[in-house]
Amino acid sequence: MIVKAETTRSEPVSSIDFLPTICEAVGVDAPDDRVIDGRSIMPLLTRTGSLKREAIYWHFPHYRGNDVVPYSIVRAGDWKLIKWYEAKTYELFDLRNDISETTDLAERLPQKVRELDAMLVAWVDNVGAKMPRPNPNYEGDSRPPDTARSDHDTFSCP
Repeated sequence: MIVKAETTRSEPVSSIDFLPTICEAVGVDAPDDRVIDGRSIMPLLTRTGSLKREAIYWHFPHYRGNDVVPYSIVRAGDWKLIKWYEAKTYELFDLRNDISETTDLAERLPQKVRELDAMLVAWVDNVGAKMPRPNPNYEGDSRPPDTARSDHDTFSCP
């Protein structure tokens, strides 16, 4: 049975879950010529189970316009850590108590930052994610050399 109207679930899902969900719903196998990061949410839709995943990860190693710089994110349980690659910057949010992400807890909870950052670094390494690196041919505004990082190991946790 598909979820009834007005029903809510607290388990987070993401757009990466669409492909495996659609494949399962129509009875076809997901492509096997590439890694599929998402999980089918059919167990949630049919009320037969949960996704049983440790975390959801995002990785955006690009610049977009003047306001978006490279970052990676891990969402584990109620915690969300954003790691910015422009500088040694982390943001930590407790989504259970701050769904709008208005209170950055990174400085107050350095152990949680280290725990989530270790998960994020392991995931980035495991999937072989491309990391931001300086473009030697870029002729726009110059940034101080220590703000453009190419290796996540150069960042330290608080």
